[in-house]
Amino acid sequence: MRKIFLFGLMLFPLGIWAQGVVFPTLEGWKSDGKVLVFNKDNLYEHIDGASEFYLSYGFESLQVASWKNEGSELTVEVYDHGDPLHAYGIYSIEKSAKAETSPIGLEGYSDATILNFVTGKFYVKINSTQPEKVVGFSLKSFAIDFAKTLGTNPEYPKVIGLFPKDNLQPNSCQYIPTEFMGLGFLGSAVRAKYSLGGAEITLFIIERTDLAEVEKMVLKYISYAEAKIKKVAEGDFLLKDPFNGTVCLRWKGNYLLGATGFSDQKRVAPLLDQISGMLK
Repeated sequence: MRKIFLFGLMLFPLGIWAQGVVFPTLEGWKSDGKVLVFNKDNLYEHIDGASEFYLSYGFESLQVASWKNEGSELTVEVYDHGDPLHAYGIYSIEKSAKAETSPIGLEGYSDATILNFVTGKFYVKINSTQPEKVVGFSLKSFAIDFAKTLGTNPEYPKVIGLFPKDNLQPNSCQYIPTEFMGLGFLGSAVRAKYSLGGAEITLFIIERTDLAEVEKMVLKYISYAEAKIKKVAEGDFLLKDPFNGTVCLRWKGNYLLGATGFSDQKRVAPLLDQISGMLK
């Protein structure tokens, strides 16, 4: 259960510019005029038990504002994750695979009482109680207008756009910030799932700042898998991961591409070829 503690919080008057966020004045809605502001040190006071997860996605600050209108309530939480990849990453993990998305900010989804969206470095969560009681109020319209105040023309992180669109499963592109596939030496990665020949295949992309970092990662993976590979150079590797099964790797420059869940390497090779063709 989420708990909110006021001790140690920073409070700002509603509507003030604070860290790039300006909460609106809503006609007909009442507010106490304050914005709760949380940082890395006290985030746990707002999302007890989940703060470490948010911190792993580069969390920097959270601002919370709320309004009431007779029997209806509206709460807006704006999470600043520092950059678009981390913001998209936590949004992608919390989003259901069955969610129907729409262009709210960059992307968002909703049901009768909640609406979550991502735009730029912000992950926004809107919760409402009986919004239908407020005549003329639309949760989606409110979210679209509010998203515009956080930035214009948002774009997906470039690495997300590298995944081929054919046979891509909806809502399956996700960013994992640490220990991808349970392996600490792999660090962060972006993954996506594909339906091919009745099988579910996972593709992943690991991007690093230089070739040396990727070489070190490949050497550690070869050692971990106890593979008998004498010469390590850019190219393809087939490893037997004791926990993740057969893994097809492709090292190209400062990128490490890969695939798991396949029974025939020939099925995943064309997908890796498409990604490789888009890399600089």
